[in-house]
Amino acid sequence: MKKLVVLILVLSALFVSCGGGGGGSAPVPITSHSVNLNWAPNHERGVNSAGGGYQVSISGQTTIDVPYVSGLTTSTTASVALNTGSYTVTVRAYAALDAQGGSAGNVSAESSPITVNVP
Repeated sequence: MKKLVVLILVLSALFVSCGGGGGGSAPVPITSHSVNLNWAPNHERGVNSAGGGYQVSISGQTTIDVPYVSGLTTSTTASVALNTGSYTVTVRAYAALDAQGGSAGNVSAESSPITVNVP
């Protein structure tokens, strides 16, 4: 069975907003940060056609589905709001058809995990 391969996981994590800390003994408010995740594309046809895409897993969060929409390739970015903390992120590619052309589908192994630290 032909396996899908995700080439590289997250190339960057950009932090768009930051929470402020006040002086004194007041608790620091929990602030959500916008984190942009990017990864290298998988060039297999099944990933880049109807029924294909990527699954982005972030520890403690709901898996993000990045489906193929149109054009030559599926998007290789996802944005998520995360609170301050440390998160493990992995990406998997998927296709609607299996290697024999059947409708069983196919999912790659997870990419190597990376740790994203949100300030």
